[in-house]
Amino acid sequence: MYTTHMRLRIASWNVRGMPHPTDQLRLLADQNSDILLLQDVGPSAVRAVVDSRLWEHTTDTWSFPISSQGVARRGGCLIAATGEWVLGSALPVPDLLLPSRSLAITATHTGSALTLLSCYAPTNTGPGKTERPRAFSALADWLSSAPCPVVLGMDANGPRVDHPDIEQSRWWTEEEALVLGAGTRTEDVLRLWYTGHPAELKRRVRYYPNGPLADSYHRGRKGKYLRCRYDSIRVSPSISVTDVRYLYEEAVRAGSDHALVVTDIDLP
Repeated sequence: MYTTHMRLRIASWNVRGMPHPTDQLRLLADQNSDILLLQDVGPSAVRAVVDSRLWEHTTDTWSFPISSQGVARRGGCLIAATGEWVLGSALPVPDLLLPSRSLAITATHTGSALTLLSCYAPTNTGPGKTERPRAFSALADWLSSAPCPVVLGMDANGPRVDHPDIEQSRWWTEEEALVLGAGTRTEDVLRLWYTGHPAELKRRVRYYPNGPLADSYHRGRKGKYLRCRYDSIRVSPSISVTDVRYLYEEAVRAGSDHALVVTDIDLP
């Protein structure tokens, strides 16, 4: 019996409002992604993506009203797909996920269906300190009932320590582990890739024994910063991973302080 797979390229990126759309879209174009998951996009960034015609279908949080009263909309999320994939209506997400910070949708392609989620978590400072635990708990609950398979692109603003041994990772708040820890509903594509490439993991750990497993964000002050992996793509266990790239330096040159994360996956 032969098993067929569908190869799919996913890109996820916190574009920080996309201040330099020409440079950022050029970097995105170079990746030839089938599906794009963006975080922290404003109306001008949405227009730039649509006008680029790199993806035939787009949907974003600015296209529909937020149900919660009194929510200040400071950013948003966007999902785009090439012509082979059809984007359905936005899926409901709980208010505790902060609707302006999350967008979920079903994408279909010749009988295959994917649940796509793009989101970015509150930080561990200011109002985010109280919002953060509730947001991760709500996200874990949502993922537990979301139709499979799931692809999640996320700026989690965590973990505090992305340790090679996930059991030794440290969190800003314990609720993060419900989504980012071991045994959760979705799996981190980078850790999955390292499982199949132990020599690459050994090389990384030689230089960064306490992590992170890749650079996606540098926190702290200039000249005294800590390398972090706040950004990731996560998938359902039925999805296999063939490649992962964290484009941090390229993303910084394009005008973002977060890495562009790109992964190639196989859908059963």
